[in-house]
Amino acid sequence: MHWVRNGAIALAVALVGAVIWIGLQPQAPELPINTRLGGAVTLTDQHGESFNTAALEGKVTFLFFGYTHCPDICPATLARVTQVWKNLRKAGHGDDTAVVFITFDPARDTPEHIRKYLEFFDPNIVGLTGSAEQIQDAAEKYGVVFIQEEDETGVEGEESKGLFTHSDFIYLLDQQGRIRKLYPSNGDIQEMVDDATSLL
Repeated sequence: MHWVRNGAIALAVALVGAVIWIGLQPQAPELPINTRLGGAVTLTDQHGESFNTAALEGKVTFLFFGYTHCPDICPATLARVTQVWKNLRKAGHGDDTAVVFITFDPARDTPEHIRKYLEFFDPNIVGLTGSAEQIQDAAEKYGVVFIQEEDETGVEGEESKGLFTHSDFIYLLDQQGRIRKLYPSNGDIQEMVDDATSLL
């Protein structure tokens, strides 16, 4: 029976060692809080209802500014964020996470248009629009820059091609609505999933 007892002791020692080893591994640093940017904004959602982003407190949220007529960066970025959210929901975090899309082209991006646009990605994404002043206020809070391109005559507005030069960061917000990290538009999907999970 000595070999049984010795085997049990050896197993116990191995388990204790494993626990100690895990405990000594470096922990991922906590994501910093961005105190210079962010804040709740009140806009109009894709259903035509007033929506304050403070309603998302309690959820970890990915937020992105863009416009539906964007030919490349915006749809690609939204598809990437949608995949991140899909992965989080597969992991059981559907009720604890959200995605928000804010347009900076309110003249064309009406609630109805945004609703139809988001159906190509995920109809549960919160799509927001508003007056030009409301959009400008939201953009300033998040440090977003967008400039409508000029047409061939050098005149902005109705006769322009309707394209924008714009910043394209993806924002990760914690349950208190604070910005915890910014990603480029081609940010790594698994990194975003891991960062969001670390906040849950």
